[in-house]
Amino acid sequence: MRILIACLWLAGFVQLGIVAANFVLPKKLSYRENLAQLSPILRQIFVIHSVYVTGVVFLFAMLTFGFAPDLISGHGLGRFLAAAMAVFWLFRIPIQLFYYDASLRRANRAGDVAMTLALLFLGFTYATAALVRRALAFPACSLGRNF
Repeated sequence: MRILIACLWLAGFVQLGIVAANFVLPKKLSYRENLAQLSPILRQIFVIHSVYVTGVVFLFAMLTFGFAPDLISGHGLGRFLAAAMAVFWLFRIPIQLFYYDASLRRANRAGDVAMTLALLFLGFTYATAALVRRALAFPACSLGRNF
């Protein structure tokens, strides 16, 4: 289970990297120029959603750093949060691969590949944490329980 804890810690750092990238992307993708073409309400909605999603990713990182053992405990809120984070990241993969403009992805191939690999790592790490059995995580505490 130490390997899974280490993977979760790495997942926390990957998420912090995604948060940091969200401070660089507005300039790289010319947010100001592109958003100027929108109505004020659409521009405001876009900005607020961007800030909130970045905040959620930061929150995921902090939850992971603070509660990695709970995420692999195999029960209760830890299992639910690990599963929710797995769904969040796994559902993001098809968006990355099939929704975003292919020409933009090609023009930024390194970032696209890095993000795709990050999504795969995050999704599978949190899915593993959600699916691990409590007996595997804490064999001395299981006392014959199945869940």
